Amino acid sequence: MRVSPRILWGVVLSLFSHEAQTLKFLSASITRPDLFVPKVTVHRNRLSTNDGDLLFLTSYRTGRDAPLIYDLQGSLVWAGDSAGRTEWHLHFHNLHTLEYRGLQHLAYSQVSLDASGLNVGGNFVLNSNYDVVAEFQKSTNITELDPHEFSILDNGTKLIQGGRIRHTSNGLSWKDGLVGESVFQVVDISTRETDFEWRSLDQIPLNESCQTVPDLDYFHLNSVVKDSQGNYILSGFHACTVYKVNGTDGSIIWRLGGKKSDFQMLDGYHLWRMHHVRIRDLLSIKLTAKLRQTVSEETHLALSIFDNAFDAVTENSLSAESSSAIVVLLDLRAMTGQVVERYPQPQGMYGSWFGSVQFLLNGDRFVGWGGQRTFSQHSQDGELMYHAEISSDADPTWSYRAFKGPWTGRPTTRPDLFTYSWTCFWNTTMYASWNGATEVARWRFYGSLSVSGVFTIVAVVAKESFETRAIAPVFASYAYVEALHRDGSVLGSSKIVQVHVPNQEVAAECSEFRCRQSFDWTARNDGDNCGKNKPSMFIKKPGQSVLDLGHRNCP
Repeated sequence: MRVSPRILWGVVLSLFSHEAQTLKFLSASITRPDLFVPKVTVHRNRLSTNDGDLLFLTSYRTGRDAPLIYDLQGSLVWAGDSAGRTEWHLHFHNLHTLEYRGLQHLAYSQVSLDASGLNVGGNFVLNSNYDVVAEFQKSTNITELDPHEFSILDNGTKLIQGGRIRHTSNGLSWKDGLVGESVFQVVDISTRETDFEWRSLDQIPLNESCQTVPDLDYFHLNSVVKDSQGNYILSGFHACTVYKVNGTDGSIIWRLGGKKSDFQMLDGYHLWRMHHVRIRDLLSIKLTAKLRQTVSEETHLALSIFDNAFDAVTENSLSAESSSAIVVLLDLRAMTGQVVERYPQPQGMYGSWFGSVQFLLNGDRFVGWGGQRTFSQHSQDGELMYHAEISSDADPTWSYRAFKGPWTGRPTTRPDLFTYSWTCFWNTTMYASWNGATEVARWRFYGSLSVSGVFTIVAVVAKESFETRAIAPVFASYAYVEALHRDGSVLGSSKIVQVHVPNQEVAAECSEFRCRQSFDWTARNDGDNCGKNKPSMFIKKPGQSVLDLGHRNCP
């Protein structure tokens, strides 16, 4: 089903309004009601059951934005949320894995708006314990941080980060007497000194912008990557152009797309609005046998591009029938280009903003569809292998980019446990989770009638999703849980917690497994509703209900 571009643009306009979106958050679990995350719905999964990759997303404009990791079934793995944080203007971009100091890490950008409407924040690197091990702020000569690009290069010694400078003088005028200049810097990680800086106004005039309505952000840098010769390939979304920039003096070597393209597209493909440009190995792209014979690293360059193919201002689609992930092969001698791979949006729709293209190790392409809230995996033959979406049409959120890959998380926090029994003559229901832990295979639950007594194993169950429920056929006053590796070793254990037994008033609103989530357990659980004289460990008979036992606070 196709959706009108006008309708899509209405959604986009709401994205940039200065009021928080009213998103119906989905609480991650009973054990972690402080985590509120968008639901991920999987529409198609033809991947191997051995595919253990995870999904890396960032929720956007939800009121509680966060970096998020999910498994391929759509279950939460990690939410980098902060309990109690509600400010709508705190945004996260570009959660991805990278190698830092020889080890795999997570990285993302985090920004918020200050009183002047400028982005303040930083770029962060986290280790496998989810501890921040490096933070990079904008340099003092930059007005605001640009969160669209953050990557580490040169064997972990340098980083690329974006910024903007807001000009109010020098005769520059684009909107309301102001103009925003895009900047990217290459920074030495050890010294924090800037090795190279590129500024758009030094090379790109205002009239090169493809914005039909004056915009403070006339260029809008959204991706930068360094090539093997030390030059840079970058994308200016509001210039509708991909540029090759000299890594020494910043001059423009060539332009692809936009108003002044140096390349003729042999297939007539019209490159206009683009995101996430990356250089690709010629051996990794799909070429006909005849074309491959003519291609060499000296004469050709392959770029993967997320082609939005839609002008959100004019509400006009461009040459493509939908947004797509494409691979463009450039002949640097003849100055021609052609699209050699194209993967259209699975529903034939346009994503006006955002987007990403990832080459997976097995040769598939993983695409984040930006403003369409979806992400998908495609074989090089065009088969749709995986398709999922974050949030819903009624309660939308977006992820700037979406990535897929392996990750091992070993949080230093303890597993979380919530326990419940309808009465003190009932089974004990136990819920366990561990935000960010990826190696848990099973949960082993322990129960006791006394906090200082002997704890015995009451249940051992396989991990199901973010949260796993186990039902112990006994009543226990206190419990704890151990997270087990697949080899049987203990990865971590929870604190000892008191089993929640609702008082008579609350119990009427409960079931044998839990009370309504709207109840505040801190306020509702009045301590020990089983009294000082504990019953012996009680085994409920098959078919017996709470009505048979009668609810009462145990004497």
